[in-house]
Amino acid sequence: MPSVSWQQPCRGRFKCNVDAGFSTSKNRTGIGICVRDDDSAYVLAKTVSFDVVRPVRVGEALGLYNALGWLSVMQFDGVDFATDSKISYDAFHSHKDDVSEFGHIILACKSLFSTHFTNSRVEFTRQQANAAAHALAGEATSLAILVIYFNVPRFINSISFNEML
Repeated sequence: MPSVSWQQPCRGRFKCNVDAGFSTSKNRTGIGICVRDDDSAYVLAKTVSFDVVRPVRVGEALGLYNALGWLSVMQFDGVDFATDSKISYDAFHSHKDDVSEFGHIILACKSLFSTHFTNSRVEFTRQQANAAAHALAGEATSLAILVIYFNVPRFINSISFNEML
């Protein structure tokens, strides 16, 4: 299998990588969101945590929902939202009804997306190409509050640098 690496967005666009992390020992679900520009340069990141371990598909959908909500408030557009959850990606692009908790979160994602994003998309990426968001999600499981990182956090500095190469 060929190596998969992070891909920068096209000129004039942003890439927003999203991931969820889970810690049964800390009973926490963490969300990691990392935004970079078309030069692969770090823009912003955010971590969110929940004090319960959610089912994986629910946690991943909550990650997408939090990313959409955060960037809609900041009036971003031209964003490639990248998730490594194939289930969330498929559900987001599906027209099937799903009355589960997961389905309701995906429906909320679709609503946010259609209301606030006219020039954006939700795409699937392999886990290997989602390393910064994955590290942020892992960090979020150790945090009790949401954190917005205006500068590159030390724990993803080398990931972010390597992905620029």
